[in-house]
Amino acid sequence: MNKLIIATTVLIAGLVSCNLSKKSVDTTAEVEFTCDDKITYTSTVKGIFDARCTGCHSGSKPAYGIDLTTYESASSVVDKRLTCVIGWEDNCNKMPPSGGQLSAVERQQIQCWIDNGKKL
Repeated sequence: MNKLIIATTVLIAGLVSCNLSKKSVDTTAEVEFTCDDKITYTSTVKGIFDARCTGCHSGSKPAYGIDLTTYESASSVVDKRLTCVIGWEDNCNKMPPSGGQLSAVERQQIQCWIDNGKKL
């Protein structure tokens, strides 16, 4: 019984010290992004818009008349101004206005989609 308690204590102490010695990982670090033609509205951009934009830019009266819920409506209104607003550039509205800025990868994916001809 004592050997079991000692072995368990040693095992727990070893696991704790192992975890304490590891360096913390910054989970907010940006992932490297490569633009390719796999970035489409359906595969990537719609998910970003649904998660961060369509709360305001959808429905019968979308904000500023910009509806991002379908490919047809999103691809017809997306232009160089989008890069300005999601990039939080000077002299542009900052979008989204709440919840923080889109990540660099999300912004790059949207820009890649635009640059590659806004593929479905």
